[in-house]
Amino acid sequence: MNVLSDIVEKLRDQLFKSVVSNNLVYNTCWEDPRLDREMLQLDDQSKVVMLTSAGCNALDYLIDNPKHIFCIDKNPVQNALLQLKQALIKKGNPSLLWSFFGCGEIEGAEMIYNQDLRKYLSPRAQTYWDDHIHYFSPYSSESSFYFRGTSGKFALLMRNSIRKKGLYGDIKHLLNAQTLEEQAYYFNEIEPLLWNGFQRWLLSRNAVLSMIGVPSTQRQIIEQEYSEGILHYIRKSLRKVFTEIPIQDNYFWRVYLTGSYTSDCCPNYLKEEYFDTLQSRVNRIEIHTSTLSEFLKRNPGTYSHFVLLDHQDWMIGQNPELLAREWEYILRNAVAGTRILFRSVAPEADFIPSFARKKLNFACSLTENLHFQDRVGTYESTHLAIVQ
Repeated sequence: MNVLSDIVEKLRDQLFKSVVSNNLVYNTCWEDPRLDREMLQLDDQSKVVMLTSAGCNALDYLIDNPKHIFCIDKNPVQNALLQLKQALIKKGNPSLLWSFFGCGEIEGAEMIYNQDLRKYLSPRAQTYWDDHIHYFSPYSSESSFYFRGTSGKFALLMRNSIRKKGLYGDIKHLLNAQTLEEQAYYFNEIEPLLWNGFQRWLLSRNAVLSMIGVPSTQRQIIEQEYSEGILHYIRKSLRKVFTEIPIQDNYFWRVYLTGSYTSDCCPNYLKEEYFDTLQSRVNRIEIHTSTLSEFLKRNPGTYSHFVLLDHQDWMIGQNPELLAREWEYILRNAVAGTRILFRSVAPEADFIPSFARKKLNFACSLTENLHFQDRVGTYESTHLAIVQ
């Protein structure tokens, strides 16, 4: 039985790796940069190493005037997405940036790309967008870039299911609610109808979880903490987001449910008030397609900040040697005061190697308070470690 379980686990891992290695997985970031800003305390001397994801938060960090941001991702498609956002900023037209990434669609996307944007991209990014710029076409069945890619297809599937149940009007009322009481009213109306047999079955599939970037290691962590498994975890997270945290500026769930942002509910990089600042600083972002350890090995230096997202969850249990090696490289390239920010579906950061913990101070009171304000709500814990 153990042999069979090992085989199944390896197949799950292979599926996850095949999904996240060369596909668009994250079409928007799912970490709240408003909280990051309070924890990171960036300034004009900051040299940040971070995982790219969809690039939204790297652009957001530029507002705080860091000296340099190194975006690292093993998946070249995620880096190509950030490059396209950079290209639109370099082009110097904020309304064009809004059409692509605020609305998620624009007429003539292919022509605009070929005439105005392609020249700003690396050859690798050009190869990807030459074949995929139609993701922004308003005439596709998906109707929005935010319903493209693996997580986007899952979002579209959920939106279509909500529409079939006649709940889309209630969803809009929920997103436009002005008070927590109003939010709770609409969520309580919607919630019992969300979790039918199909949704339960869907969220129990490893293939589906891989689509939205959840590796088997994270699922195992959740199942160890919650006897009812991942469905209970998701339901708890959604209840918190929609009944305990004001929804008015929660652009994460708005774009996931509707496929677009609004001008007063969107990431900072899409706000016209910041456009000139971003244009003057966008070249401070340097993109590398590699693992974090490979980047630090090839680019040794002194970095003031590391932003690891939930990346370490992927190595817990199955790849402890990779986790230890990554911390060795991080600490080798850090100094006293270096800030390391990460999130996890685990309630505690007890997976950090003991040699690393001895060199770190955790800002627990700060992160515990901020964690409860997180507009995304999909992580169990937030951690800020400061090198001694």
